[in-house]
Amino acid sequence: MRGREKRGRGIEGEECHKDLIPRLPDDIALDCLARVPLRFHPSLRLVCPRWRDLVTAPSFHRHRERIGVAEDLIFLVQAVVPVDKGSGSDEGEEERKGGAAACRPPVYGLSAYNATLGSWHRVVTPEQVPLFAQVAAVGREVVLLGGWDRASLEPTAEVRVLDLATGGWRRGAAMKAARSFFACAAVEGRVYVAGGHDGQKNALRSAESYDPAADAWSALPEMGEERDECRGVAAGGRFWAVSGYGTEGQGRFVGAAEWYDAEAGTWTREEGLGEAGGATCVWVSGGRMWSLEGGGGVGGVREYEGSGKGWREVAPLPGGMRPCAAAAAVSRAGERVFVVAAQAEAVAEAEVGGGGHRGWILEVGPQRWTRVVTPVGFTGFVFSAAAVRI
Repeated sequence: MRGREKRGRGIEGEECHKDLIPRLPDDIALDCLARVPLRFHPSLRLVCPRWRDLVTAPSFHRHRERIGVAEDLIFLVQAVVPVDKGSGSDEGEEERKGGAAACRPPVYGLSAYNATLGSWHRVVTPEQVPLFAQVAAVGREVVLLGGWDRASLEPTAEVRVLDLATGGWRRGAAMKAARSFFACAAVEGRVYVAGGHDGQKNALRSAESYDPAADAWSALPEMGEERDECRGVAAGGRFWAVSGYGTEGQGRFVGAAEWYDAEAGTWTREEGLGEAGGATCVWVSGGRMWSLEGGGGVGGVREYEGSGKGWREVAPLPGGMRPCAAAAAVSRAGERVFVVAAQAEAVAEAEVGGGGHRGWILEVGPQRWTRVVTPVGFTGFVFSAAAVRI
């Protein structure tokens, strides 16, 4: 028995110390493995323990960034569209007739668009994604939180965390308050949430922040006013809750925002963001706050110039785009922005099936829009989006 154990330990030691790739220096082998697209990393992790440890290490992903092969991914909480919808399926026919399928709540999933490779895929999740969940990204982790439980249609406090390097999911500590339709954004390694509404549709003033590394939530001071359906952005190193409305003002979006000063532990109200209320997208690109107003070629992309200065027109909208559903900066410099929006009826009628939403890329400098090829299965409504570079 001891002999077999000794031989086993010897084989394991040999496995750990052999070349990364036979007959190649390790530095060249490292560059070869780093150039393998992220979607193939699950297979790399299965080759041997050394490859598994290598591709899951933070240093490996820093090396990918250093040699210029890091990938930009956009994660989307999105309504799932069956690929055979509109092609005579029983479900599609039942929906058209107003049957049981049309009464069921939609199924949401976590979609990913690889802006580097131009590819789409659906992320496998151990549990169903809540309706209207928020998504945020901290480092190499993607955090899903809040929304509606699909069975009860009640707000949930659940948190799920995906490690992109290992491909593993874990349950995170639950939020202190169940909420939906709330502001959410990541700032300095923490995920901030504020506002939204509870199970009785009462608008909330409460806020909290999550540290994924410690798996712990911290309560924050309440905002100055209730904010349901507010938009969360991280701009200038601050967490902003933009627009929203109070319990008594259902659907009447206010023009002000509040931003949180983490050092002082205080909220500050800022006027003049009225154009960012309602159905517009708000996002941050290059450290600056942007919004997309209107649709169908009317309106445009605007940049927020600061308190008292309002918004400045930056770029017109492309023809065929209707109001925006979600947006996220593709890179840290913010020179490209990924936008998901509904398409105009004339464009939609020219295409078969799908959920009516498509992707666009805005190149901020030249103000140039490029339409993203969006497979039918990824044309559902997008509730939230977050960008990761890995």
